[in-house]
Amino acid sequence: MYWKPALLGVVCFLAQTGGKACAAVAWPTAQIQYSWPLRLGGEIGVNFNRSSDFWEMAGPFISVSGGRDGLGLNVGHKEFLPFLAPIAAGTGPSALYLWDDGGSTFVGARASISIMLVSVSSGAYRRVSGDLHDDWLFSLGVGAGFP
Repeated sequence: MYWKPALLGVVCFLAQTGGKACAAVAWPTAQIQYSWPLRLGGEIGVNFNRSSDFWEMAGPFISVSGGRDGLGLNVGHKEFLPFLAPIAAGTGPSALYLWDDGGSTFVGARASISIMLVSVSSGAYRRVSGDLHDDWLFSLGVGAGFP
């Protein structure tokens, strides 16, 4: 129990030093989401943030999304602007696997924006395997939790 305040102190110190004391500060992503085509599910992952100045943190991220109808893998770059209402925005390549009869795999790009604890995401994907869906797939989702 005594390590939690110490960890918080280290994170605050690293954030205030502009990330110069270490390469990056890891920050979790955890959300409950509803999206098409994955349906009701969630997303977990990690953001590797560096402080670029007093008001902004940015860095790469990786996350896995899962839902009733498939899985997604997302990587990219995310910006955090913690002033006023905390805002985060991210873009990057993404892959989807839908496990209906035989399955289909899609690759493409995904973008998301979060204000406070509410996120909206959208993506465009091209089918690379399977034949049960159109060649192009567009996704849209909303989530609640840590961006």
